[in-house]
Amino acid sequence: MPRRLLALLAALLLVACEASLADREKEARAALDARDFAKARQVSEAALAAAGTQDAATAWRLEQIRLDALAAEKQGAEVVASLERLAGRYPAQVTPALYRSLADRLKAAGDTSGAIDVLAAGDKRFPEEHEIFLKEIEALKQGGLDPAQVERLKALGYL
Repeated sequence: MPRRLLALLAALLLVACEASLADREKEARAALDARDFAKARQVSEAALAAAGTQDAATAWRLEQIRLDALAAEKQGAEVVASLERLAGRYPAQVTPALYRSLADRLKAAGDTSGAIDVLAAGDKRFPEEHEIFLKEIEALKQGGLDPAQVERLKALGYL
């Protein structure tokens, strides 16, 4: 009998943790939608630390919120580092489209250099998509680049 009670308590605890993880995801999404990027990142990072490997689907959604918040905060280098880390854990979700989407978000936030780095990282990870990444980089060049960005493109072999 004590084992059954223990198993029941463990199951209830797991359900409570999942509900709390879902609540944190909603809180992080609400902060992102409200353009409170620092809070969205903070809530998602805290939830991810608490989640461990409990719920991979929710953890991935929290990672997406974190990536979007980082892009909005003009943190291109951290976006690239996060994509590298996530590619090992979520290979099916870290796609060329994700790289391009985050580059667009970085550019919209005013971090063209970060967008260049994300596109270059995507091009390196997905060489079969080279032409698409090249088009995206060409579009960035049309927007007017500062001398440091031009030098970065030269160093990466795009100019």
